[in-house]
Amino acid sequence: MTYVAVRRWGEGEARRVARPLTEQSIPLAVRLTPREAPVIRARWLFAMWMAVGALVAVLAGLVLGILAALETSIGGERWTPSVQAHGRLQLFGFVATFVVALAMEFIPRLNQRPMFPARVRVAVPAMLGSGALLLSAAQVFEPEVGFLALPGGVVLGAGAVAFVAAATRARGPRPLRLDPQPLFIQAAAGWLAVAAALSLWAMAKSEAGVVPLEHSRAVVEVFLRGFVMLAIMGVGLRAFVGHLGLEPLSSRRQLVVLVALNGSLAAWLLAQGLGPLPEAELLWRAADVVLAGTLLMFTVWLGMLRRLTPRWPPKGVRYELLIPVAWTGLVVYAVMLMAAAVVPGLDDLSLYQEGGIRHVYLLGFVVPLMVAMAHVVLARFGTGRVEWENALTTAFVLVWLAWPLRVVPALFDQASLDAGRWLFALAGVLAMAGLGLVAAVCLRTALVMVRPGRA
Repeated sequence: MTYVAVRRWGEGEARRVARPLTEQSIPLAVRLTPREAPVIRARWLFAMWMAVGALVAVLAGLVLGILAALETSIGGERWTPSVQAHGRLQLFGFVATFVVALAMEFIPRLNQRPMFPARVRVAVPAMLGSGALLLSAAQVFEPEVGFLALPGGVVLGAGAVAFVAAATRARGPRPLRLDPQPLFIQAAAGWLAVAAALSLWAMAKSEAGVVPLEHSRAVVEVFLRGFVMLAIMGVGLRAFVGHLGLEPLSSRRQLVVLVALNGSLAAWLLAQGLGPLPEAELLWRAADVVLAGTLLMFTVWLGMLRRLTPRWPPKGVRYELLIPVAWTGLVVYAVMLMAAAVVPGLDDLSLYQEGGIRHVYLLGFVVPLMVAMAHVVLARFGTGRVEWENALTTAFVLVWLAWPLRVVPALFDQASLDAGRWLFALAGVLAMAGLGLVAAVCLRTALVMVRPGRA
């Protein structure tokens, strides 16, 4: 019998564990000799883009969100455009920039390919971030700079298409029937391109900077359910398994999850009544049920919640606790999404309640998971350790504390009251402080990588 060496991390050191090599075995890491190790130019770029993404959220997206919550300044004068621009900045300016920059690091490593050229690792996140900024400025300040919508949408779309090209070029070392993991990243890139196209279409439909509700909802859900979820699963099938010691999913289970996620999103999108298509409520509720069930099934198959432990830090590695804690937000989201789709009496949610459920996913799962994974990537791809690790862990705690403050008032339809608005604003301040720390840690890492003598 042939064995494959799998790298696992624990106790602060690398261990190699012999496992039987079968059709379902997935290599998690490959040891390179010094002669084989590739030269990576501008290795610090990923940390810089992580910092830039976080700063877009701190200096633009969350500022608009807080002003809209308090209904003051531009957030009061142009409330709807401010709320919609806040969402676009958080999704495309922050999350997409952050995730794509890391994906450009993960894709070659997971597929045992050479790293992307530095110009690609600069251009793709730059187009996504700048396109989001231009579109948001055109929406909030529509009378003055509304003409920026078209170039912003084109730049955003070009960045998304470039990411599709990058994701599809890096083919895996094994046949897809044995290891369909690369398909998750490729599908994520495809849905990012769809979300960018929908965003430009939505701006074309806007009046005085206000995008129609069905178009705005479509952009957000395609981005979150398609790009973000598939990217997380695509990376997690290798990274979570390797770093948390979880059992790899078989190729059959991976395909089940892949088909269910893409199929449910396609059905949901067709049922929204966009353009000439009629709205089909029964179809999009069924799509919600399939999505929620798939997320819960994936969680059970992966065994993520079994990694929760009261010890701190677990085995000396903080991310082994932070990642499962962040994952509980996904479980809460899936349960709430399914309940809203099937429980009588919960089938007529207000806009605030819909937004509350969406923020369980975004602020309760995606952003904490990004901060938790930063503990991994800043060390593994960066300096070998986490610079200012206590600050990064504090950022996780602040973001984790923010999501109930943002979600609970919305679920109980208290968002329009003074107390609800102040809780929204407090959640924004906590998220701002947390992401400010993330930006500082990432910038510190990039600086140390550029000038190693300052470490």
